Amino acid sequence: DAGRGDFAPHPAMTPSQAASAWAAAGLAAFPFLFFVSAPYGKLARDGWGAPIDGRLGWFLQELPSPLALVTSLMVNHRADDPSSSCGAGGWTRDDGAPSMALVAAALWCAHYANRAVRYPLTRRMSHTTLPVVLSAVAFNVVNGTVCGSELARRGCEAFGARNLPGLALMLLGVVVNVTADEHLRAIRGKKDGGGGEGRRRRDGKSGDSHATPAGGLFDRCVCPHYLGELIEWCGFAAMTQLASSFAFAFWTFANLFPRATAYREWYRERFGTGVVRRAMAAW
Repeated sequence: DAGRGDFAPHPAMTPSQAASAWAAAGLAAFPFLFFVSAPYGKLARDGWGAPIDGRLGWFLQELPSPLALVTSLMVNHRADDPSSSCGAGGWTRDDGAPSMALVAAALWCAHYANRAVRYPLTRRMSHTTLPVVLSAVAFNVVNGTVCGSELARRGCEAFGARNLPGLALMLLGVVVNVTADEHLRAIRGKKDGGGGEGRRRRDGKSGDSHATPAGGLFDRCVCPHYLGELIEWCGFAAMTQLASSFAFAFWTFANLFPRATAYREWYRERFGTGVVRRAMAAW
């Protein structure tokens, strides 16, 4: 009723304002990331805190993202709103069509099921460090919360034809990302004489098992797996049309493009300046 609404608490920041602030943070971080690369994988180096098993660290840092999104979605969703067109349970319309929010959340969780569980279980990974894991946890909690809170406002909107182009783009990104990851794993496995990422020393750093990747999109750019992830989240943003999703897509670019550039320099230092491929753009 109106009287109760007068005393309803008002959030300090609306979902759109939070998305704008999140995008601004990504814009501020972007140039910084060209000078400081997170110390894991090929770019691992000493002086960044206590080491953590790479697979465990990867699982711990990726898992908070789906948990944060689902929690934020559930907390902020209002299926009992009188103006709502939600059906029973609040995640479908009256006509039974699945909501865009439900489809988006399912895709988000599927992505992170792959990243948090399947990815680390199917390859050897170098040690990471506690600061890297904690910073990734913080990012994923904020990102999942910001995206989930805005997505909740669209909880009763049916998934329809207008969402299909974005979905198609997202699925294309998934194919590029997973195919490139598996191609890279196969290359390292052949170099090592078996499956996995390649030999690792006891201190968790890379051994001498690296080679310049070749074949498929690796002939066109150094990090096609990063390109695939960027395409994936651009597709998610196009599908959902949320300010927070576009902010996340920009964050993906701001994080992965400087890292891909650093990887290209890493290959050039070890295999010569003949590595002239683009860092992340295949076309």
